[in-house]
Amino acid sequence: MKKLIILCGLAFLSGLIFSSCAKEEDEPVPPTIAFNQQDGYITGNTTAAFGDTLWFGIILQGNGTDKIVKFEVKANGLSLVDSTINTQSFTFDFYTTKSTADQDIWSFTATDIAGNKKEETITITGNFGQINSYTTILVGAQDNVATESFLSFSNNQATKYFQAQAFLNQDKIDVFCFFENTPEHPNMMSMGSPGSNITGVFTGASSPDNYTTKNLTRFYKTTLTAAQFDAVQNDAVILEAFNTDEARKKASVLAAGEVYAIQISSGLTGLIKVIAVDGETTGTLEMAVKIQKQ
Repeated sequence: MKKLIILCGLAFLSGLIFSSCAKEEDEPVPPTIAFNQQDGYITGNTTAAFGDTLWFGIILQGNGTDKIVKFEVKANGLSLVDSTINTQSFTFDFYTTKSTADQDIWSFTATDIAGNKKEETITITGNFGQINSYTTILVGAQDNVATESFLSFSNNQATKYFQAQAFLNQDKIDVFCFFENTPEHPNMMSMGSPGSNITGVFTGASSPDNYTTKNLTRFYKTTLTAAQFDAVQNDAVILEAFNTDEARKKASVLAAGEVYAIQISSGLTGLIKVIAVDGETTGTLEMAVKIQKQ
């Protein structure tokens, strides 16, 4: 009786072993996805600054029996490549640039004719620059004797100067406020810089007309909203917002809620949000500023 139990147990065990082996042999074998390991290619999770070029080299290999018939690339869930192919091996090289997102998740999926699927992902984390934020800065137009008209962003500070003081610190002056009321430019509160070659606004020996160092700041009116400006935490959106080709030497007809991207002579890029405008030559301009740290 004991012998029968042992034999039955062995038979049962061998059946399990056989069934297990058969199951393993029947398991689908998906394609493989590898990344080009040569220098310059993205080979795994990494960090990148805004605008950095990212090179990807994707290498697909089938299971030897079932050909790969579909290849898809997604960025943050958005399909960018959806190709139909019919091969055992496939390579795909492309490049892109780092976006303003804190993280970009790239996914690569290969599917073979038997429906076997393989997906690999790479996460690019933003390595963005720090910024200085100034909630409110009040500057005055050229005839305002109570509020400074000149502004400097040197040394990671926002420093205001009256005209006489500005002349003594002309190498630091990045922006000045002024009011225009001419037939060509009627009733406009504006921003410029010593390098804008705006003459006849400030008068006297200490006017920007007489500077020997004339820093140039360029202005670009963005489509950013005031809320989008408030949400900026690093320099990625700031750099994206500045348009070198369309930037101008002054910003005119300033209105509350507008957001301007600026680039000062030192190369730092920033955003100015117009909070309030009080016109006339004795008026004021209230703004908020976010600018790259030096």
